[in-house]
Amino acid sequence: MGIFNTPLPAGIAIVAWCLAIVGMLRCAISAPWKRLEAPTVFSAWCALLILLTMLWRLRINVSSDLNLHLMGLSLFPLMFGRPLATLGLGLSVIAYTALFDGVWANLGMNFLLLALLPAWLSDVILKASKKRLPHHMFIYLFGNGFFGSMAVLSLTGLISITAHRLWIAAPAPGPSDAIAYMLLLAWGETFLIGFLVTIFAVYRPQWLFTFDDALYLHDR
Repeated sequence: MGIFNTPLPAGIAIVAWCLAIVGMLRCAISAPWKRLEAPTVFSAWCALLILLTMLWRLRINVSSDLNLHLMGLSLFPLMFGRPLATLGLGLSVIAYTALFDGVWANLGMNFLLLALLPAWLSDVILKASKKRLPHHMFIYLFGNGFFGSMAVLSLTGLISITAHRLWIAAPAPGPSDAIAYMLLLAWGETFLIGFLVTIFAVYRPQWLFTFDDALYLHDR
């Protein structure tokens, strides 16, 4: 749900670029690069960013530069944490822009909508669940893998639709229709992400940087 084909107003694009650069630099500095050296972890990180790039291409065009598609944005932060997820999602945005003739001037806004925002939302939900809810494996799987993913996808979709309504000059469909279809799609995607997080927690826990055995399985 980025803005890839229609140029944004110059002022908005410049501000977005500045915010995106600052956010990406901070993530690059704080990212736990050493953790990518573990067996299969770097391969999983690369595979996911490539998969997302291709997944975004499978879309339904609602109107000028407003597309509905599976986003996958909440899986990356759960797997690799906020800094590495932000950078991976940012690389997916760059790859999509390059492969499918996106508007490069909009890259900053797309970083904000598709990388910085969902990774930050996921991190906020994860920290809140750790602070306020019991430290139990099912709390992690359902609270973050399911309900957290739904919140991230829904909020990201709503903010992206709002951005389209504010800054894209071409006529757009009724916002209620776009929002309803986006929420239905996010609901279905949430089940898929929750399933994947559960599978990874059992068979590939090294891929889930946000899952801590000592925290969630300490008494088992």
